[in-house]
Amino acid sequence: MPNGNSSKTEQVVDAILSYIIDHHLTVNEKLPSEEEMTVLFGVSRVCIREALRGLKFLGLVETGTRRGTRIRQVDFALLSRILGFQIAVSDLSYYQLLEARLSIELSVLDIIIDKITPEHLAQLRELADCARYDDSPEEIERNYQRDCEFHRALLTISGNELLRSFSRLLEIFFTRRSATPEMSQAAAREHLGIIEALENHNLELARGIMRGHLAKYKGE
Repeated sequence: MPNGNSSKTEQVVDAILSYIIDHHLTVNEKLPSEEEMTVLFGVSRVCIREALRGLKFLGLVETGTRRGTRIRQVDFALLSRILGFQIAVSDLSYYQLLEARLSIELSVLDIIIDKITPEHLAQLRELADCARYDDSPEEIERNYQRDCEFHRALLTISGNELLRSFSRLLEIFFTRRSATPEMSQAAAREHLGIIEALENHNLELARGIMRGHLAKYKGE
């Protein structure tokens, strides 16, 4: 069992997760019974149940009267909501959030540079080209949503569900809803620049444009 300042329940959660990893258990495989875990981890059955309740809340395990406790497929959407709440009530700075988003979106460019197809490029161009440039609230919101769709499309091309989930999590802490028509035009040009760089397999240029593009977002 781990030591330190964490509560007994947190220690049991860590022990269960370590057991799963150490024994290479996968989705739908069964964990030891509560009685077995009390012996394995040297804690009371109450601690085991509290730890399993926490893991169940996170969507990591499921329990049944006859089936016991089994590992379930991770619900990334649920984990994103939980993590999003934690980030919202934490004292993380906007710059830490920006660094995290940059790390994800720059990495995505690394992933897709060699797998992007003409069909992908056409889809991205359609998203970049359709922005309208007036200062009505409706168009500002529309352009913002198109901007988000462009970034989501890049994540989709990567095929990495985990990166997509974390990117959507971080997205809610950024906004350009106060953008002027000029800012929307500039964003569209940056999107098109990223597309052209990807098409030409110029990774460094694509990364440079993306870095400057995201830096213009404002923290919520």
